[in-house]
Formats: sequence, structure tokens, C-alpha cells
Amino acid sequence: MRKGQRWLGGVLGGLVLLGSLVGCTPTAQATHATRPTSATSTKSPSQNPQPKQAAAATAKSQRKLRRLIQRDLQGVGGRWSVRVTRNGAQPVQITTGNHPVRRQRAASTIKLYIMLTIFQRAQRHQLRLTSATHDQLRRMIGNSDNEAANQLIATAGGLKAVNRVIRQHGFTQTTLGRHLMDVRALKNGHDNWTSVRDLTRFLTLLAQHRLLGGSADRQMLTLMRHCRNHSKLPLLVKNVTVYNKTGEYPDLGVQNDAALFRTATGRWLTVVVLSQGGRSQRQYPAMNRLGRDVVQTLH
Repeated sequence: MRKGQRWLGGVLGGLVLLGSLVGCTPTAQATHATRPTSATSTKSPSQNPQPKQAAAATAKSQRKLRRLIQRDLQGVGGRWSVRVTRNGAQPVQITTGNHPVRRQRAASTIKLYIMLTIFQRAQRHQLRLTSATHDQLRRMIGNSDNEAANQLIATAGGLKAVNRVIRQHGFTQTTLGRHLMDVRALKNGHDNWTSVRDLTRFLTLLAQHRLLGGSADRQMLTLMRHCRNHSKLPLLVKNVTVYNKTGEYPDLGVQNDAALFRTATGRWLTVVVLSQGGRSQRQYPAMNRLGRDVVQTLH
């Protein structure tokens, strides 16, 4: 009897031990399988709100600036278009007008492309920049001298040569269609054309020394810095360096200005306005306000 009890007790003890082993194994596996991963590894990184906030602020600033442009040019009449840009960490680019923006009469802003042609041909050793050529460039850009411009067109190789350079640089809305002061050609439907887009791109590349590069771009900027006509966009602007070229043909109501402003903080701003079919007594004050307000807003 005692022997049988000992045998039965041994069997029961073995079953208990086996049961505990069998029972523990899946529990341990379950615990291992469901062990929570640390918060660091499962939590998706939160997105930095700063880029979104900066983009929203830029969009708001551009809407404000667009309204400001419309306000400054209200009542000018005719057809006008404006393009404003700021390069750098917080870029701005606005194009607007009172009609669909397209090419317009260039007047003397076409002289920028004549200047480009002269320097490109000199850079390629296709002509030599003599003292006479330098003098003509200074008169054409600084004083907007039409005779000097026509002499430089001839030096460059004629209208076709200038238009070839214009096309090479991708200024698709710009054409030199006649010599300066050629009224007969104008009456026959030939004129000089450009756009706020082409002029802005010209100025931007020039400021970045990426138009022709190096010495040529520096010389062109120097010529523009000595433009004597600051009666439009730059008139009310303070504490900036101005590089600009105006254009006017009062008989057709044309008043244009293409300006680069370098602010005291080193920012480059471009403001280009083309206005035709308007009245100068309204165009000039509107451009004065526009230059002042854009620089104050974007400096």
C-alpha cells in the first residue's frame, strides 16, 4: 500500500511538473511576441511646421504685393504689365497687368539687347571694343542716345545680328524690328518689342553674372548704374543701388522702366513695368509709387 502510494504520488508529481512546463511555454512566447516596441521606434517623426509656415507667409506676402501693384497703377489706363522678383532664401515672383500679360512696345528698353549683342560679339572676338564703342555704349545706356544706339546696331552687324543674339539667349518675346527714330518703319508696322518676362530674366541673369559672365556682365551693370534717368521707378526709393534702363515714346503713350535694386542688406530686387497707351501725368506718379512700395515691402 505504501509502495503504491509512492508510485501514484510520483506519477502525479510528474504530471504537475509537465503541465507547468507546457503551460509556461506559450505564455512566454506570447509575452515576447506582444512586447511593446519603444515609443521612439514606433512614433512617426512629426513634420517640421516651419517650411509650411514660411510658404504660407510668402504666399500671403505675394497676395499683399499683388494688391499693392494693382493699387499703385490704378487709373493709369492703356495697357500695362508688371513683373516683380526677389531672389534668395525667400524668393518672390509676381506678374500682373490690367490685360493678359504679353509683349509690349519696348521703346528704349530695347537698348539693353543691343548692349548685350555688342559685348557678346566682343567676347567672341567678332569685334573690338574701341574707345569710340565704349563712348557709344555710355551714351546709349546713360543718356538713352538714339544715334549712338543706331551706330551700335551697325557695329553689331545690323538688325538681324541683334535679333540672332536675342534668340540665342531665349528672349522669345523680344524683337528689334526697326532702327531708333525710324518713323517710316513704324508707320509700316515695324516696331521694337519686349516683355516684362524677358526684361526680368535679362536683369536677373545679369545680376547673377550668368548672362555673359565675368567682365562683360560687370561692365554692363556699370553702364546701367550710370543711367541718368531715375524719374520713374527709382525716384522715391532710398538706400539702394539702382541699375536701370527706361524707355519712352510719348506719341504712343509708352513709358517703361526696367530696374534692378540692390538693397543695403544685399538683396537683389527686379521691378519691370511696361505701359503703353497711357498718359504720362499718370504713368510717372504710378511708377514712382510702385518702385517705393515694392522696395519697402521686399527689402
